[in-house]
Amino acid sequence: MNLTETSQFDELIERILQLTKSPQSTPFYRKAIQALGPGLVDSELGELRYRLHSGEVKDPAKYFTALLKKRLPAEQGGRGGKRNDEIVTPAVRAESQESFFSPSAGELFNELKPIPVQEADTSEERSLQKGFSRNTIPWVTFIGPDFFTMSTNKAKSDRVMAKFRTLDGSLCVIPMVRGKHSPTASEHGILTAEHGRVLGALENIWVQQGCNYKEFANGGVMCACKVSIRELARLLGWKSFSGPSLNRLRDKVTDLKLLPYYLELDAVEEFKRMGLKGYGFTLMGDVTVLDAKLQKKQETILKVMFSDTYSRQLLARRVVSRPKEMLTIRSELAFLLRLYLEPILMKKPEGEDHAIELNNLIEILNLPQAGWHDYKSQRKREFTKAIRELNGMTTIDGRVFDLRVEQGLNPDDSMLVSRLTPCIAPRSPQGALQTTN
Repeated sequence: MNLTETSQFDELIERILQLTKSPQSTPFYRKAIQALGPGLVDSELGELRYRLHSGEVKDPAKYFTALLKKRLPAEQGGRGGKRNDEIVTPAVRAESQESFFSPSAGELFNELKPIPVQEADTSEERSLQKGFSRNTIPWVTFIGPDFFTMSTNKAKSDRVMAKFRTLDGSLCVIPMVRGKHSPTASEHGILTAEHGRVLGALENIWVQQGCNYKEFANGGVMCACKVSIRELARLLGWKSFSGPSLNRLRDKVTDLKLLPYYLELDAVEEFKRMGLKGYGFTLMGDVTVLDAKLQKKQETILKVMFSDTYSRQLLARRVVSRPKEMLTIRSELAFLLRLYLEPILMKKPEGEDHAIELNNLIEILNLPQAGWHDYKSQRKREFTKAIRELNGMTTIDGRVFDLRVEQGLNPDDSMLVSRLTPCIAPRSPQGALQTTN
């Protein structure tokens, strides 16, 4: 541990003790920070502050210890990492469509390892027997807010701590290099929130076209679809578009093939012992651009193939279905917030809040450095603007996002407080309750 990390640990311990008044628990707090990382422990500290502010907690030391034990694995004095909002079980959703996380972190990272597809390898075209609902996007579960940045980030690569959830209730944190195929490779750039929406749109089109894929003799697979650039723009909620704007959208699709990630698995002792060193991958395997005339109009047609890594996750149904409305989110910050909040809130009992301080949220979302981060009033302003777009949006099971920014116990920062509320169906002019198909 270097001097910077030691200073961060000590500063976090000091803030914990200010609330818990339990110096005898310091060794346990240090062990928890070492196992979970400062970011996750700080997130739980924000939860404690909120509960104290609302008057729900009388013994802060006992409550905070319970929060951390629910995060820690059993061999480290915890309860197996099974906190209510972290237990990864199939979510209840419309049309009884199931979703699955990988059983364990070891299996997940073995599943993500790319299988090289040789050009001479014979392949067979198929369609997924049991497809996904055409009204939703089968969002691959290993893709979270860590995979995208904001367009204000001018860095060509960076290193973040990516979080991966698995079916056994674990939350695994792995160093991930964004923008490089390996730590020593050339920089290519980092995918933004807009790329994330484009990825979701292409996935929805793949579903609309029957979930087609190619299976190769060596075990590799590639899901594929074709789409006109105008159809893609309409699905993203564009009301009007020009030639230059469509060209930029085409380039965003190509970026999904070119801008890579690298997982540093050997940075975690558990995976190093398993022989998992690390590997790079992209989200798209190939993108072909064809300019053609359709119905007497010049049109650009894209043929896209999801990467082997991504395709195998789709075909194994390692997905959580999400409403198509997420494709029309305009604010980059709002999109990243939804990716972060939705899996947490979907696991909470109805009406239960999730609270986090804005400074901590900036760190968790890996937001690029900006002047507004340094001022409480500006942090509140920027997050308030972002949640305006999210408020009223629904999850796949029909519940509604309810988010607000309010003052917590920390006078130097505000908190984002979020929950899901029951969907209330609109009423007809005659007052009769309407139902939707």
